[in-house]
Amino acid sequence: MPKIFGIEHIIYMIISFALTITALILIKKFCKTEKSKKLAIKISGAVLLLFVILNNLFIYLWVNTFQLVSLCGTVSLLFAIFAIFCKKDSSCLHFITYTALFTGLIATIYPTYIGQGSTIFFPSTITSLIHHSLSFYMAVLVLELGYITPNIKKWYAWPLGYFGLITFGLFNIKIRGKADSMNINSPLIANTPFNWFYLALMFMAVYIVFLFVYDTIKNKKQCVIVVTYNKIVNLFKKNKDEENK
Repeated sequence: MPKIFGIEHIIYMIISFALTITALILIKKFCKTEKSKKLAIKISGAVLLLFVILNNLFIYLWVNTFQLVSLCGTVSLLFAIFAIFCKKDSSCLHFITYTALFTGLIATIYPTYIGQGSTIFFPSTITSLIHHSLSFYMAVLVLELGYITPNIKKWYAWPLGYFGLITFGLFNIKIRGKADSMNINSPLIANTPFNWFYLALMFMAVYIVFLFVYDTIKNKKQCVIVVTYNKIVNLFKKNKDEENK
């Protein structure tokens, strides 16, 4: 039976990351126009959607029920749909890109589902590995091609999107009768506290810090932090001047 960081898993990761890097380099080199960039993203989204569908089909044939309860799997499905149908720089893409960057990478490096069969090529296992790897690749691709630009004004995209995922998780648990969904009742990684609540705190902290840092670097003196600071200083200065009159 395959194990996390076993020989099969390590070989898969080497091949997966090598192909990801190669694809990103080639797309960056040859996709120069907006039309070609958009086409590359939509084709990648279609490939991701194909593997998500195959994965759910194999799971259905294996356990005779549709699952769609995992955070990572749902993110992959949404990413594929958003990449195909959403416009450039949409709020949906802002939410799903940052989420997939994390969930896709974690589920590739630490695939808790890897012991489903006697080999990594067990249909539901290999298709799951592939769609998680593709999800991570898609996140990097969208950022690389500038299909979304980090924007602190769209800070609300991630918390609203995550709230939607948790709502869907509650639907799976309360209505569909699943034991867990979206890591509401169990952590993302066993023996850690990272259930939905701690994941939300961690995601939100990293997300906000990243947006502030990016905004600072990009806009320099006109960044949100500096503008807010200057407004506060000017307000106190104005009040002090009025008192001295």
